[in-house]
Amino acid sequence: RLATIDALWENWYNTTVMKECKAVEDRLACDQSPHGLAMGLAAVMICVAAAVDALAAPERAGVMVASHRADWKFAPENSLAALENAIRYGAEIVECDVRETKDGELVMIHDPHVMRVTTGTGYISDLTLSELKSLYLRDALGQTTTERIPTLREYMTAAKGRVWLYLDKAGQDGGRLIPRILALARETGTLGETIFVLDWPYAKAREIFGDDLDAVKYCPVIEERIPSLEAYVDEWLAHAPFAFQFRFADTNTTTFALLPKVVASPSQAFIAATWHNHTAGHDDRASLLSNPSDGWGWLI
Repeated sequence: RLATIDALWENWYNTTVMKECKAVEDRLACDQSPHGLAMGLAAVMICVAAAVDALAAPERAGVMVASHRADWKFAPENSLAALENAIRYGAEIVECDVRETKDGELVMIHDPHVMRVTTGTGYISDLTLSELKSLYLRDALGQTTTERIPTLREYMTAAKGRVWLYLDKAGQDGGRLIPRILALARETGTLGETIFVLDWPYAKAREIFGDDLDAVKYCPVIEERIPSLEAYVDEWLAHAPFAFQFRFADTNTTTFALLPKVVASPSQAFIAATWHNHTAGHDDRASLLSNPSDGWGWLI
C-alpha cells in the first residue's frame, strides 16, 4: 500500500510539480529584480528552487527554498539524514529546532518531549545528552529508524558551507540560549550561515546578540500582533536586516501592506509556506492538493 502511495506521489510530482517548476523558473529568468522571496516548503522542497547558489551569491535574484525540519518525508525530522537529504534535494535553507538537555547540551528536536519522535519517554529538560543519544528516532509514519538525536554542533558541522540553518526556538526563555548558540556558531565557523527569526525590537536584539547581530542572518517577524508595527518595521529597515518574515492570515492587513516596502529595500521577504495563516491560505497544502500556482506560484 505504501509503495503504491509513493508511486502515485512520484507520478504526480513528475507530471505536475516539475511542469509547474519549469514555468516558475521561466518566470524567474525574466525577473531582473534584485529582491528575492524566501519560502519555507514543508512538503516538496525543490519545486521552486532558483538557479542561484545562495551561499555564493547572497545578493541573489529569485527564490531561495527552505525545508521545514529538513526532509521529514524520507527521514526522521531534524535528523542528520534529513539534513543530508534536504541538501541533496536542493534546499538552500534548513529550518530546525534547538532545545537544551538536562545537562546543558543543545540538541535538535522540535517537541519539548521525546514521545512523538523517538523510542523513549520524558522531557528534553529532564534527560541528559547520554540518555537522549540512547534513543532511536522515528520517522513520519512512526517507524523506528537507526537515526539518533543530533546535537547542534553536529548539525552545524554537517551544514557548514552547504546550507544555511534557520534555528527555530532559539529565542525561547527570552533568548537565554542565544549566547551559547552564537559561541558554537563562531567555533564551527557557521556564524554567517545561521538564521534567527524573532519578533524582538531592534534594541533587544542588539542587546542579546551584541556585535554578532551584524554577522548572523537576522529576520525580524512582521505580523499584526506586534505593537506599533509600522514603526517597528521602519526601525529595522534602517539597519538592513537579511530578511523579514511575513505572517499574514489575509491580504487585508497592515502586514501584507508592508510587503512592497520590504521588497523595495535591500532586505529579503521570507514567507513560510508551511502555514495557511502565514500565507493568506496560499500554503503548501494549497500547492499540493489544488495546484502549485495557487500556493507557491501566488506567493512568488
